[in-house]
Amino acid sequence: MPSRKLVIIESPAKAKSLRSYLGPDYEIAASMGHVRDLPQRRLGVAVEDGYRPLYTILPDKRKTLADLKKLAARFDTILLAADPDREGEAICWHLSQILARDGVSFKRLRFNAVTREAVLAAAARPSDIDMDLVDAQQARRVMDRLVGYRISPYLWKAISPGLSAGRVQSVALRLIQEREDEVLRFVPVEYWEISGDFEAGGIRMGAGLSRIDGQKVDGVRNAPRSEEEAGLLLPEMRRASWTVEAVRETESERKPAPPFITSSLQQASSSQLGLSPSRTMSIAQELYEGIDLQGEGHTGLITYMRTDSFRIEPEAVARCREFVAGSLGKDLLSPSPRRYRSSGGSQDAHEAIRPVDVTRTPESMAGKLPEAHLRLYRLIWRRFVASQCADAVSAKTEVTISGGRFAFSCSGERLVTPGFLSVDPSQASYSSPLPEGISAGPALLKEVAAEQRFTRPPSRFTEAGLVAEMKKKGIGRPSTYVATLETLKKRGYVRISEKRLVPTELGTATVRLLVGLFPHIFEAAFTAGMEEVLDSVAKGLVSYADAVGKLDLPLEASLGQAVASLETIRAGLSRETGETCPECGSPLRLRLGRYGKFLSCTAYPKCRYSRQEGETRYEGDRKCPLCGSALVRRTGRFGQYLACERAPACKHTEPIPTGVHCPVEGCGGEMIQKTTRKGRIFYSCSRYPECDFAMWNKPVARRCPQCGFPVIEEGKKGLQCPRCRRKIEGS
Repeated sequence: MPSRKLVIIESPAKAKSLRSYLGPDYEIAASMGHVRDLPQRRLGVAVEDGYRPLYTILPDKRKTLADLKKLAARFDTILLAADPDREGEAICWHLSQILARDGVSFKRLRFNAVTREAVLAAAARPSDIDMDLVDAQQARRVMDRLVGYRISPYLWKAISPGLSAGRVQSVALRLIQEREDEVLRFVPVEYWEISGDFEAGGIRMGAGLSRIDGQKVDGVRNAPRSEEEAGLLLPEMRRASWTVEAVRETESERKPAPPFITSSLQQASSSQLGLSPSRTMSIAQELYEGIDLQGEGHTGLITYMRTDSFRIEPEAVARCREFVAGSLGKDLLSPSPRRYRSSGGSQDAHEAIRPVDVTRTPESMAGKLPEAHLRLYRLIWRRFVASQCADAVSAKTEVTISGGRFAFSCSGERLVTPGFLSVDPSQASYSSPLPEGISAGPALLKEVAAEQRFTRPPSRFTEAGLVAEMKKKGIGRPSTYVATLETLKKRGYVRISEKRLVPTELGTATVRLLVGLFPHIFEAAFTAGMEEVLDSVAKGLVSYADAVGKLDLPLEASLGQAVASLETIRAGLSRETGETCPECGSPLRLRLGRYGKFLSCTAYPKCRYSRQEGETRYEGDRKCPLCGSALVRRTGRFGQYLACERAPACKHTEPIPTGVHCPVEGCGGEMIQKTTRKGRIFYSCSRYPECDFAMWNKPVARRCPQCGFPVIEEGKKGLQCPRCRRKIEGS
């Protein structure tokens, strides 16, 4: 006999949790995310009909939908339980539209944590689909489509087909580029830092120059600007009589940071755990949807992780305080419950990120969770519990040492009461304490030295740092941060260098073009304003059509102005080379394309000759198997490859060989260089899929002296065997 109700959620992982909570009266199925969207190859928006979106079924979801329709035909009540945000609400609405038939009713289940208590409470009180949230998601999607489809063609004409402009991604790229411009414009200023080693009352202490003639020395301000200036001051300091003029000790209280929101979790995870925002959110999603715990089944461990609100439900605050008082001691509990105010522009739709059961300590989860999951859970648990703990109290000691027209100072800090830091030591940021017993009185200058310093440029953004900047400026929302970063990397607009975001030539040209043609549309304040409009739609204060119109009107005006400027900007992106085309004799012009600079015949499209700048011939003895011409190295969508030098007349391409035979016995293949979809280079057998041997590091034709494996690899730390992992000396 069929179950009485059907529940449709997004992911199989969440389905596993719900089956164990709801029991046999419910059938659980997964939609695997969105099932329909705007069409890929056309605008898909009926602009004259109130910006009505024209949806189409996603090709890879047709079978899923067919199965869902077949299953849904057996039920009169369908409960839709996608994630509790705008995206989830829209997924539920799309499913209700597709699965609608006479006699069936659709209800919405919302829960902020995948736990038995939360799921059963939601099932007992199902609600209707919130069309205001649906309209907010649709407005965002349509806004992005209007910008992308109307502005991207300008990139195609000026740079290369296939490039994209995004309403939020392009503003994020602008932030990266503006920071890069600051770095490139920066001129370092020399200054000299003077430090002294003093003795007073038998106590030694180091101090730094703080005043000259009563003027404060702070970094470069009033500091010596050259070795000569510093050299004139040092002898005078050595002749001066020194006195410990003042010893001041003050106590201060420090409050714990609020529980994590999406942006702060990504920052902390990056700095403390070394995880990228995308990896952080992937792990957090699994902790939210549920993990198989021995003896407990599939269990959700944290609340919903896409949030910009610091709010915590009163019941959760009460449970946390009970835990602190009972398990950690009443002395560690804050005198009253702490409540944190969300920043302006926050949607405040969900709680902050917290453990669903505060008694489930990180120590109790050791061995039950994968290491990365445990580390992130520990980060979240500690931050939440610490938020209800007592203040930390510290005593800061400041010492001033005077001599002649100079003053040196030093300071130190010691913890009086650790408070919340005993739970979350990662929040500690105190300097080392000074030696005890320092008092006013005579002092001796034992040694003084000057060290050359230079002012430093602003730091380039890390991925987490960019998310923080987007949050600060109100650009994007928690559900869009990671997608924005991934798009910028996937499109080749930025690269990662020493964990920092650096715009590529393509990214720089793209953002210069977009800002030059559409300065108002890709301005941070305008984009943040659109986010506020979307928030108003979600609250039912602004209609869908009015919200989209607030973007479309200035977009239309900008498009009209951009046409006149396009050719001028386009011409500025290329230059004459003085070379002529070897096929037709026309001048060659250097242009910027999707995969770097290339020389192109000005007779295009009659003549299609082109070659990449700096293109080099392949150094091996291989020739084009189609026409016998030389092979050259080129860069394309998936990294470097070999192509016939007569391209495009000859279309032969092949991966770059390494000259190393596949180590699999009897294979006979050759190791070739390939690139993953995310741009990471790896090496695999040329006979794939017949032989699936692959390795990340460059292969070297040399036998391992330990295990005899016929190939070793060249990694960042030198040579090693890919089988026994033994490090190998020599080149």
